[in-house]
Amino acid sequence: LRGVAILHSFGWNQAIEQFQAAQEIDPDFVMAYWGESLAYNHPLFSGMDPTEPRKALQRLGTTPAERMAKAPTDREKGFLRAVEILWGEADPAERRVGYMEAMRDLYDSYPDDSEVTAFYALSTLSARSAIGDQSLRLKIRAGTIALNLFEDRPNHPGAAHYTIHAFDDPLHAPLALEAAHAFADIAPAVAHAIHMPTHIFIQHGMWDYVSRNNQRSYDA
Repeated sequence: LRGVAILHSFGWNQAIEQFQAAQEIDPDFVMAYWGESLAYNHPLFSGMDPTEPRKALQRLGTTPAERMAKAPTDREKGFLRAVEILWGEADPAERRVGYMEAMRDLYDSYPDDSEVTAFYALSTLSARSAIGDQSLRLKIRAGTIALNLFEDRPNHPGAAHYTIHAFDDPLHAPLALEAAHAFADIAPAVAHAIHMPTHIFIQHGMWDYVSRNNQRSYDA
């Protein structure tokens, strides 16, 4: 739970520590390896090098079938199936689009699940980055999903965070202002989480907020 909470704030190294601690408690706990695999790459800006994520999944089981057999619920199988695609053999763009499609299927099955919803929104932003979609269609879809979740769960770090990323442009920034205020205090130990609201504050000319949050982020 701590690993996922930190992962939603892009606290990569901190999240890895938590997921590995969970693996020590239960070496067959699928979600601990799933989470670690997501903590090695920035889903929006990197080429998504699969080397370390594949190593994490290999520690759970040597084959996808062996790993899948350890997932006790359909929900967990869906999360695992998605990262098996993300860290598979295709090129990075195909993997990220395939991951989004797998998360969309999981979202269709669990539309009221806050974690499925948050990770589906992020997967959509990642796919949009991977294919260079300039139409804003995927960006707005992701933002709508994240914003709806934020309205239901205003303390959810992923909801606030992905709303900000989706609406991080001059035209849409007003839609993310409330989420920016919330995210500034949700994860006070994660530098990225403290900095991220400034992407919205700066587009509103809120210079005191920009300065204060960036200083807090640097201190963290």
